[in-house]
Amino acid sequence: MLAVSAGTVAIKATGPVLLSGRELPKGLLGVVEPLAPALLAALVVTQAIAGHRSYMFDARLLGLAAAVVAIRLRAPLLVTIVVAALVTAAARAV
Repeated sequence: MLAVSAGTVAIKATGPVLLSGRELPKGLLGVVEPLAPALLAALVVTQAIAGHRSYMFDARLLGLAAAVVAIRLRAPLLVTIVVAALVTAAARAV
C-alpha cells in the first residue's frame, strides 16, 4: 500500500516539477481544459447506472435527471443537491 501511495504522489508531482511554473502551451491547454468536466460527467453517469456486471436503471438515474434539470434552470448547487436527493428518495419510496 505504501508503494502505491508513493507511486501516486510521484505521478502527481511529475507535472508541476516538469513545468516548474511555466504556462501550458496553447495547443495543449485546449485539450486539457475540457478533460476535467468530461471525466466528471463520465464518473457521474457510470456511478448512476453501473451495477454488478450490468446496467441498473433505478432511482439514482431519476435523481441524476432531476439534478440535470435543476442545473439547466440555473439553480444553486445546494438546491440542485437537495432536489436530486429528494427525487431519489421519493423514487426509492415508491
